[in-house]
Amino acid sequence: MYHHTRIEIDTQILLNNIRLIKQFMRQHTNSLVKYCLPVKANAYGHGLVGTANVVQHEVDYFGVAQADEGIKLRLAGITKPILVFGAFADDQIEQLISHNLEITVSSLYKARLIANFCAANNCVAKVHVKIDTGMNRIGVRVDSADNLIDFVTQHQCFILSGIYSHLAKSDAAQDKFTHKQIEQFAVIALKYKQQYPELLCHLANSGGVTNYASSCLFDMVRPGILTYGYLPLVPDSDNILAGIRPCFSVYSQVAYFKVVEAQQGISYNHQYITTERTRVVTIPVGYGDGYRRALSNRGEVIIRGNKYKVAGTICMDMFMVDIGATGEAHVGDEVVLIGRQGQQTIYLRDIATMCDTITYEILCAFNERIPRVYI
Repeated sequence: MYHHTRIEIDTQILLNNIRLIKQFMRQHTNSLVKYCLPVKANAYGHGLVGTANVVQHEVDYFGVAQADEGIKLRLAGITKPILVFGAFADDQIEQLISHNLEITVSSLYKARLIANFCAANNCVAKVHVKIDTGMNRIGVRVDSADNLIDFVTQHQCFILSGIYSHLAKSDAAQDKFTHKQIEQFAVIALKYKQQYPELLCHLANSGGVTNYASSCLFDMVRPGILTYGYLPLVPDSDNILAGIRPCFSVYSQVAYFKVVEAQQGISYNHQYITTERTRVVTIPVGYGDGYRRALSNRGEVIIRGNKYKVAGTICMDMFMVDIGATGEAHVGDEVVLIGRQGQQTIYLRDIATMCDTITYEILCAFNERIPRVYI
């Protein structure tokens, strides 16, 4: 590793999260429901290929947003079924099929593109029909679903692997709209499961798993952020999911140490002014790596078991920390950006709150310039 910063993924926590979710599912569904792990967006920042390699024996499917993510998994030797959630262009069909990726079909137009390609190239495509029950993103409308599914099932170039939808408001418990989505999908799923018993019907995301047991009473679930350790709601202490833990930590090190006199500005535009003769250390990570600029003068780090605030504006490749007149730090000391050191912890949820965003965005912002280490 040449970067002084690293992201550590605790593989035992990650695997235990999956096992807890499976145990929770068995308790609430009394059936063997398949497990699709979304690994889109670099596995929510955890590392696409590394994460897939760690968990491939514990899950049944992987979910990606784009063809290139699925292709990377195939080239890395991942053999589990891979569903591409996102829309595709006609020039991507060849790669989707040749790499044995399962394609989301959301319209007759896209279905015809695939059918034409398959007819011209004597091949078949595995597809999942996506039904829009209220997300209004992609997906065929409920009242048009029959036409699309009939088109797919009437053409031998298609293997209809599944039908699915996505919950829009499942992070909130007892939401009427979510119950309506589940009811709409259940009607369609029941109809086509009777005709095609092997069909995979799937609906539940992380919020569905935790808050809506009825959304899990199909053939597969897709708990993304939940698998990585973040719950939509805080569960009761006796809930199996109370054992879910984040597996993502970010560590850097002190790259530079200097003494700065009182009334001196730190970083761009001097948004931080020292109040006394103090000690300032430089950390070699910045917004160019995904450490959010919104944490300027707000974020915290842990050095030698003590918490200190970011001093001044976070730069593209580094930021500074004022450790005070008596603070102790040496070049090479470990710096915790997210995670635990001694009795101190910096939680990703708190960082998301400071940045007025959600945990997903913070995780996904850490780019591939920072190496992932699986421990």
